[in-house]
Amino acid sequence: MSGMDNPISGLQETAMDLSRELLAYGIIGVVLLIGLPALGIMLHRRKRRKLRQRGIKRYGH
Repeated sequence: MSGMDNPISGLQETAMDLSRELLAYGIIGVVLLIGLPALGIMLHRRKRRKLRQRGIKRYGH
Protein backbone atom coordinates (compact mmCIF):
# COMPACT_ATOMS: atom_id res chain seq x y z
CA MET A 1 0.00 0.00 0.00
CA SER A 2 1.56 3.32 -1.04
CA GLY A 3 1.25 6.64 0.80
CA MET A 4 -1.25 8.02 -1.71
CA ASP A 5 -3.69 5.10 -1.27
CA ASN A 6 -4.08 5.78 2.43
CA PRO A 7 -5.84 9.12 3.11
CA ILE A 8 -4.48 9.33 6.67
CA SER A 9 -0.84 9.19 5.59
CA GLY A 10 -1.63 11.78 2.92
CA LEU A 11 -2.91 14.13 5.62
CA GLN A 12 0.19 13.51 7.72
CA GLU A 13 2.44 14.40 4.80
CA THR A 14 0.46 17.59 4.19
CA ALA A 15 0.72 18.57 7.86
CA MET A 16 4.43 17.83 7.81
CA ASP A 17 4.92 19.97 4.69
CA LEU A 18 2.88 22.75 6.28
CA SER A 19 4.92 22.66 9.49
CA ARG A 20 8.16 22.73 7.49
CA GLU A 21 6.89 25.70 5.53
CA LEU A 22 5.83 27.52 8.69
CA LEU A 23 9.22 26.83 10.25
CA ALA A 24 11.00 28.18 7.17
CA TYR A 25 8.87 31.35 7.14
CA GLY A 26 9.41 31.73 10.89
CA ILE A 27 13.19 31.55 10.50
CA ILE A 28 13.09 34.05 7.63
CA GLY A 29 10.91 36.36 9.75
CA VAL A 30 13.27 36.23 12.73
CA VAL A 31 16.29 36.93 10.53
CA LEU A 32 14.54 39.94 8.97
CA LEU A 33 13.30 41.16 12.35
CA ILE A 34 16.86 41.20 13.70
CA GLY A 35 18.69 42.02 10.48
CA LEU A 36 16.77 45.05 9.23
CA PRO A 37 17.19 47.22 12.36
CA ALA A 38 20.85 46.20 12.62
CA LEU A 39 21.37 47.16 8.97
CA GLY A 40 19.69 50.53 9.57
CA ILE A 41 21.92 51.26 12.57
CA MET A 42 25.02 50.22 10.65
CA LEU A 43 24.19 52.44 7.67
CA HIS A 44 23.38 55.39 9.97
CA ARG A 45 26.75 55.07 11.75
CA ARG A 46 28.58 54.77 8.44
CA LYS A 47 26.92 57.91 7.10
CA ARG A 48 27.74 59.81 10.31
CA ARG A 49 31.37 58.65 10.20
CA LYS A 50 31.75 59.76 6.57
CA LEU A 51 30.30 63.18 7.38
CA ARG A 52 32.65 63.50 10.36
CA GLN A 53 35.62 62.70 8.13
CA ARG A 54 34.54 65.58 5.87
CA GLY A 55 34.51 67.95 8.85
CA ILE A 56 30.76 68.00 9.65
CA LYS A 57 30.69 67.45 13.41
CA ARG A 58 26.99 67.63 14.19
CA TYR A 59 24.67 65.39 12.19
CA GLY A 60 20.98 65.04 12.91
CA HIS A 61 20.74 67.80 15.55
